[in-house]
Amino acid sequence: MRKKLPERWVQALENRVPYYSILPDPVKYELHKRISVLMHEKNFEGCGGFKLTETEQVIISAYAGLLIIGEPSGYYPSLRTILIYPENYMAPVHEEEESGIMTEGIEPRSGESWDLGTIVLSWEDIQNDLDNSFSGRNLILHEFSHQLDVQYGLTAGIDENGRVRTENEWNDTLSKHYLELKRSIISGKNHLIDSYGATNPAEFFAVTTETFFEDGYRLHREFPELYKIFKSFYNFDPASILPFPG
Repeated sequence: MRKKLPERWVQALENRVPYYSILPDPVKYELHKRISVLMHEKNFEGCGGFKLTETEQVIISAYAGLLIIGEPSGYYPSLRTILIYPENYMAPVHEEEESGIMTEGIEPRSGESWDLGTIVLSWEDIQNDLDNSFSGRNLILHEFSHQLDVQYGLTAGIDENGRVRTENEWNDTLSKHYLELKRSIISGKNHLIDSYGATNPAEFFAVTTETFFEDGYRLHREFPELYKIFKSFYNFDPASILPFPG
């Protein structure tokens, strides 16, 4: 049996992780187990002069653990390293124009998830999310959900135009709501899910994951079909515990 979390870790959860306070005690216990594994098995590194503390690692592990709270095992098996910058960092980009010409440049980013086992995060953006909890946005949830997408092939059944490659409830529902978001943007209508989700199906999954955990009550009310498949995948029901939206 794995030892209990150190008391200083529990204090960090109580003082710095708003989501922790709303979890039922049995769920807190399950989260503790996942935090312990992630803290011991993953490599956390401060970059760009960022002095990474144990508390910050606990915070990241808490939200990463929340995503797999409904899993008895499977702790992001391909993930090895989490890099944390103090703020947005510059990353190289390569784009192909319609003419076929490749252009290179750099752009600021707040985070990214690499297929080969690395996640990059901006602490400034994480702190902003913590200060504005239950707003529907959470960088940690977003980037770690990309790892789950790659692991399970969650958006592999939908192309970037929203066409379903293999028909099933998951693909059909995801495609339907992805296309609805794209149409809402074109028509200028407001939408619960952030417009960045219209970039491609992978980003739609990640952005919807943020909304599911952070604003699940409204997602359940406005898009019950979408909420249903996310509830089934994550084996978690945030709408039943989240604060009632103001």
